[in-house]
This record gives sequence, structure tokens and C-alpha cells, in this order.
Amino acid sequence: MYFQIPLQGKPIKIIGVEASAFLFSPLPQANPAPSPQPTPAPQPAPAPMSGCPNPGRASIDPVSDSVANNVRTQVFRIGAAVNPTFQYSCGVYSHVVTVVAVDGDTPTSIAQKMAADVNNTALAVWSQYGSNNRNYKPTANTNGDLLTLTTDFQHSFFASGTGECTGAPPPPPPPLPLQLLQYDPLFTILRNERAGVLSLQSPDATDIFYQCDAWRLDNNTNYGDFTMKDEVAGEWLKGRNRIAPEVLITTASPILEAYYKDSWGVYYDKDLSYGLNIFIWFENLSAS
Repeated sequence: MYFQIPLQGKPIKIIGVEASAFLFSPLPQANPAPSPQPTPAPQPAPAPMSGCPNPGRASIDPVSDSVANNVRTQVFRIGAAVNPTFQYSCGVYSHVVTVVAVDGDTPTSIAQKMAADVNNTALAVWSQYGSNNRNYKPTANTNGDLLTLTTDFQHSFFASGTGECTGAPPPPPPPLPLQLLQYDPLFTILRNERAGVLSLQSPDATDIFYQCDAWRLDNNTNYGDFTMKDEVAGEWLKGRNRIAPEVLITTASPILEAYYKDSWGVYYDKDLSYGLNIFIWFENLSAS
């Protein structure tokens, strides 16, 4: 946005500029509510652990990925370290299938359980979140520790394992944490709301001579000031600066040209009504 700021039309020295904003519109929410995420189906409680028979970390590693006749075929290998309570998951179309290992499970049995869960999941479940736009029902089969999954060519399965254990005895409990000093509220730094960016140019000077941010409130007033007591006023004049920055430019023009770029409305993605306060500090250079 372009506008003009009237001056005296006499020689002056501009020594400082300040800008701030005052919001008239109700402040909207910056971030919309997140879209719902699928919740994995509840799993039965795992059987009691019998130590860590196969030390290591749960894993499902991709082996191959190919597309033919508009169908994607993916092959995954179940890792050798399978222990009770380890979890193995795969999913597509925002639906997740999870198997929890129990005593006696092996990579082959985990692959078979995951394949059975995929094949027993109805098409309506795969399509419940709307991402299964081709209404393709995934299939699964196994060959030893290999798990083969199919879906339509536009999508792909993810597969992952969760869990880790070692054959070594558990480490001793950590020492109790030290009692730290209470956090000093004087050193809490808060975020300020930036309304936009102001640029000033004088017709009798080359290029833009000043640019600054316009802020709504100084949420960090008295930051680190040990003399601060009780509450302080929220409205302010000089933005987040404690003093007006020096400009030191002379002009005899009757106007200043101002360019303003909004940031507030862009951040909230909404038209906002607010006022822009601009203060020009200057000294007269003429005798009269």
C-alpha cells in the first residue's frame, strides 16, 4: 500500500521514526483445528514377557517396490529381532494395522499375522478417511519372513517396527534430579505480533531511507528489569525498541512517501481492520 505523510515543506532534519498498530477486528485463530487422524484399532494386552530372547530392535525393511497393471506391489522383510511387546505396523489410505509380538513369535509368524490382519480388513475400513479414491482393497501374502502388500498405483504402504531390548541387565535407576532454582519470570521472552513492514522515502532523497516493523504490543516491556513491580501497560509507542532509532536525514519536501506491506492479514489469512500509528521526530533547520 502506498500513501503520503504531510510535512511542513520547510527544511527539517528527521531524527527518528516510530510505528505501531492497533487492531480493530476480533483476533482470529492463527492455526485451524487439525484434521482428524485415524486411531489404530485397540490391541489385546500382550502376554507376559520372558526376558529378551532375541536382543535387538524391531524392524521392517523394504525389499522391493514395483507397479504393474495399475497395482503397486511392495515387499518388506521382518527383522530377526522379535521379542514380546514389540509392535509391527503397516498402513495405507490413512488406516494402520498393528501386530504386537508375544512369546514364541518369529519373523515368519509376525509376517503371517500382519498379512492376516490386512486381508481381514474390509474395503470400507480402508476407504473410511476418503483417501482411497480408487476403492482398491489391499491384499497381503507371505513367504517366510517376507511380507508382500498390494495397493493401487497412486498410493504406497508404510511399514515400521517399534521396540528394543538387550540381553544385559537393566541399568541402575538414575540419581534423583537436582532441585533447581525457580524460573525467574523477568527473563521470560514472549512473542510479539508483527502487523507489517513500513518503508519511507523522501522525494528529495535517493532510495528508501528508513524501514521498520510495526508491532501491536510490546510483550517484553521491562525484560530483565529487576525494578519491575506489578503489571505494566500493554499499549506502547516505539515497538520493541527501547528508544527511537536515529535516522538523520534532511528534507524540505512537503511530503514523505510511505510504502506499507501487511503481515498481520497474511499470517491469519483473513482481512483485518487495524490502525497504523506513525510518528516522525524532526528538528526545524530554518530560522522561521
